[in-house]
Amino acid sequence: MKKLLLYGFIFSVLMNIFQLMYSTKKFDHDTETNEAYRKKMKDTIAKLITEKTEGDYFWLGYDENAQDYFEGQDVNQLMIKVKEQLLEYNNNPKGNSLISYEGMVVNKVRFLNHRWIIADFTGEAGWGEVILKYFIEKDGKVTFEPAEILMYPQN
Repeated sequence: MKKLLLYGFIFSVLMNIFQLMYSTKKFDHDTETNEAYRKKMKDTIAKLITEKTEGDYFWLGYDENAQDYFEGQDVNQLMIKVKEQLLEYNNNPKGNSLISYEGMVVNKVRFLNHRWIIADFTGEAGWGEVILKYFIEKDGKVTFEPAEILMYPQN
């Protein structure tokens, strides 16, 4: 009986030592893995922030000099208003009249500054991009003038 208790005690001590060693190594491994993921996430976030900042460089919402042109007006509301008036041209059955290709409609719009817009357009003939000049008249109406149109070839 004493031998059985002695063997049981030795077995339990060995199991505790094994469990301690296993838990310590697992904890260290998990800590290293978490640190590696944290570093990777920080690097990825920093990269995304840099890319966003560079991409926003040519954007009215980022360009304070272009915003100053509108003297005290809410630039965000102004962009919404201009975009709505631009998209109204899509209601023409022959397509947006600002685009020299028939049947094309504007999909996406990005305000580069206080004078230029770049827009993506599509239609049955394909898709392309247009740079538009825009002018806000004293009565609030917006006039547009195509500066350059790029039509991509269909594949």
